[in-house]
Amino acid sequence: MSIRLKRSAKRLVRDIKMDQKITTYTTLWNLVEADENDHELKDMARLLLEAMSDWPRAEQNNIANFLNEFKGYFGQALTIKMIQAKKFDGHNAWQLEAGAAIQEILDIAAKHGRESDFDKIIAHILNHYNEVFRAVDFIAELSYRTSAQGGRSTPAKSGYRPAVKFDFDEMQTSGQQTFIGKDTVFPGETVDAKIKIIASDYFAGCLTEGMIFEFKEGPKVIGTGIIKQIINDKLELNKL
Repeated sequence: MSIRLKRSAKRLVRDIKMDQKITTYTTLWNLVEADENDHELKDMARLLLEAMSDWPRAEQNNIANFLNEFKGYFGQALTIKMIQAKKFDGHNAWQLEAGAAIQEILDIAAKHGRESDFDKIIAHILNHYNEVFRAVDFIAELSYRTSAQGGRSTPAKSGYRPAVKFDFDEMQTSGQQTFIGKDTVFPGETVDAKIKIIASDYFAGCLTEGMIFEFKEGPKVIGTGIIKQIINDKLELNKL
């Protein structure tokens, strides 16, 4: 492959990574659970998840499908009055439960003067967590080797991108490390970090919590990691 084609391929992979967005209940739930801050968007995201879990359909994981069905039932230009207009008919208890959670979202948005348009409110929620999602596919505990063990001789800063290698495959991928609670990690230290891999499509359905991996500079292994929590649900084994 020519240098130009290699660069084009790398650019394509980078663009795919940046376009990655939340599409499922599971990924959004994982991101909300990992969010250590308290804020109104988190409260509204929890209510959206509650509404999705209450909605009476066989496959509830796709966010867009839920929103389309919900608006199809209650009305497209959704308001609190439209939700309240639906009365119990003996068969729609779960729809009304979901409606109550969405009504709370609209109420929170109205109280904070953020927005009255339901679609824009949902966009605010998802856009916030999409920003978080751009930096994390899974959370791992990283153990950096000392220089005597063959590791780095200098510290690594948060945002560092070594190669990631899983035992089950020869494929390596760039894995950005965003350290949790630290800006810098020295050789020999251990740290929890958010990991974002470029080749997420390649590793779809392959990873499990507790899985060990290496991170490398060229052929040199500079540390090992263990997956503590998978955020991107498409990576999880048997989630395809």
